[in-house]
Amino acid sequence: MARTRTQALSDDPADIERIARRYPSFTVRGPLVRALVAILVVAALGWYLQTALHNSRRPPVEATITGHWVVTPQQAGYDLLVVRPDPGRPAVCTVRAQAKNFEFVGDSEVTVPASDQEQLTVRGTLRTVREADAVSVEGCHLVG
Repeated sequence: MARTRTQALSDDPADIERIARRYPSFTVRGPLVRALVAILVVAALGWYLQTALHNSRRPPVEATITGHWVVTPQQAGYDLLVVRPDPGRPAVCTVRAQAKNFEFVGDSEVTVPASDQEQLTVRGTLRTVREADAVSVEGCHLVG
């Protein structure tokens, strides 16, 4: 005869009682805890997917420095290529200059005017405290 998990290997009532205390019978608490954990996992997965979908969209403004040059030791020039799906809205981009030792030596807020072209190149200059070795775009956002 097969034994259940609360039956001892012997038929002694003391062994059976000891095993029954060690392995209590089925309670509601186990399935309730599993259900709560499952609900939390589903909620966390939903939040993760929603956040991933929101952050995977194309940004409203993309910008790239296509060229930079030294005008004077206190001034750097740059060409900024801006791509906007909605070119009718103006944008503001932050342009920064770095020295050879990677220290930031200047920055500027560049206003990109509204236009009828999705891609627009803006040429500008940037004041620096020392000679710049590199110019980069820190970010852009639409205005209004």
